[in-house]
Amino acid sequence: MQNRRSAGAPGIANHPIHAMLVPFPIVLFVGVLFTDVAYRSTADPLWSTMSSWLLLAGLIVASIAILLELIGFLGDQSFRRRLPVRIHLLGNGLAVLLSVLNFVFHVRDGYSAVVPAGPLLSAAVVLVLLLTFWLGRRSAHAHRAHAADDGATGRKEA
Repeated sequence: MQNRRSAGAPGIANHPIHAMLVPFPIVLFVGVLFTDVAYRSTADPLWSTMSSWLLLAGLIVASIAILLELIGFLGDQSFRRRLPVRIHLLGNGLAVLLSVLNFVFHVRDGYSAVVPAGPLLSAAVVLVLLLTFWLGRRSAHAHRAHAADDGATGRKEA
């Protein structure tokens, strides 16, 4: 059986490391949306502080995941040719850029620095992540179906 990951992607036991890291920033960025909505509703600075920490943690892990995804993308020409893979990579980059912008709003002081931009950017990030998650899963399943084709026996492996 061939590797499930693209040829250039770093991995452990045929599983790409970036795919192991991706759930963490997704959960953290979704958490930012909830804490931004709570801050907008209550004006309690605790929620803004929580958003800032969630954003920082999400950006750190997302940066590592995107770097590893980019290595895999550049290391496998057949992987690079797929439009959903390119959209997935660009969408993840957009989500990180929007989160950086959101972080800039959150480190400024005061309610008006975060509201309304914070919740709007958080919602935009979550929408972009939903799209890229769907495209990533779709691409991974298509890639796995190709990789599972055993040329020696001519049969599909489970």
